Amino acid sequence: MAGKFLFITKDKKFLYDGKVREIKKELQDLDGVEIRFARPMIVYDLENVNLRYFVKNYGQLVVGDYTVLDLVDLLEENNFILFVDHKKKVIEVLVQDKGIITLPYSTLDFLRYLLAKTSRGVLLENATFDIIAEDQSSHIEPKHKLRFKIF
Repeated sequence: MAGKFLFITKDKKFLYDGKVREIKKELQDLDGVEIRFARPMIVYDLENVNLRYFVKNYGQLVVGDYTVLDLVDLLEENNFILFVDHKKKVIEVLVQDKGIITLPYSTLDFLRYLLAKTSRGVLLENATFDIIAEDQSSHIEPKHKLRFKIF
């Protein structure tokens, strides 16, 4: 078991303990749980480009230990939380029942386009508590929305 992580965003909480779950009530026991403040990851959604485009044109491109094709298969077949830690310059993908994989931070720009086309998963970037509190007091609607789909 890789560990337990609680991701707290402005309006949602997600737990990873081998499974990916949205938490709607208070957790009673936080022993051994690493708490991470987060916000929705910014992705760039291109019109007239679908996931098949990335697989066809970049399928053999290597992203860390995975080709784009392998990464797409992993992300499309499993529930996951992808977390970008800008301070540590690391991208972690916490995959349900499969553990944690790490992707190179240098691939972030490419991943922002690719991940806009995936159909499942929680995409997060690190934030501080102050940023989350500031977002709650702001009346401006963010341009990126938190998406969460579990099948």
